[in-house]
Amino acid sequence: MIRILTLTAALAFAGAASAQDPHAGHSMPAQAAATQSGVTTAPANGAMTQGSPERFSVTFPHTMVLKTVTLTAEGQAPVEVSVPAAPAAATVGVALPRLAPGTYTAAWTAEGPDGHKMSGSVSFMVH
Repeated sequence: MIRILTLTAALAFAGAASAQDPHAGHSMPAQAAATQSGVTTAPANGAMTQGSPERFSVTFPHTMVLKTVTLTAEGQAPVEVSVPAAPAAATVGVALPRLAPGTYTAAWTAEGPDGHKMSGSVSFMVH
């Protein structure tokens, strides 16, 4: 049984390692693509913040330009967050409005200097 678990863990690790291509997963569901292509966000998916976060940021393995950020709170209409023009960077972000306690989804889109597009979404809770 230990050998089976070790083999399963090794296969899972090999699959994760093969997904390090910065362009991997562009046609996959947004969250899976973000996770497998080395994209991280702040707040992170599943985060529980103490108070309203001041910014939403996305870090990519290569430079991107943030194009849109849409916040949706449970039971509320989506809110488009104003994304000012900025040069391509590995970490891009936007100031957030003050968020009341609740559960939010932040959906984002970004574009690389070469025209490729990425998108994703994360959910987080504000306490």
